[in-house]
Amino acid sequence: MYRVPLDIQNREFSRRFRGYDINEVKEYLSQLADEWTLLIEENKTLETRIKDLEGQLEYYKNIESLLKETLLSTQQAMNELRRTAEEERKSIINSAQNSAREIVRKAEEEKAKIEIEIERLKNLYNEFKAKFISILESYRRILEE
Repeated sequence: MYRVPLDIQNREFSRRFRGYDINEVKEYLSQLADEWTLLIEENKTLETRIKDLEGQLEYYKNIESLLKETLLSTQQAMNELRRTAEEERKSIINSAQNSAREIVRKAEEEKAKIEIEIERLKNLYNEFKAKFISILESYRRILEE
């Protein structure tokens, strides 16, 4: 247990023959009490300062924790955004490739239809030409007779 300055100042010593100078002892105890008073006040000030600093430290630790959580949350959001963007990119590419394949398939179908129609028209032309030549031949024979 610590002694308080008042304990130091009020301390009584027994007197003996050829003992200490009472005034000197009292003066020394008074100085000692004053020094203790200053030390106690300084200690209280330092304890208050420590509590303030501990409070600030706790505040900054909370901010640090919040910043770490925010950073982690942001990183997770960015990872999710990248993943979503990658999936969307793949989906767009697949859709474009499917559309391109469908366009090519339809173009090939149309080409085949056109080629069939061209062949049909060539045959019709050749048939018409043959008939026309035949008719002309018939008219020529008739005219020659």
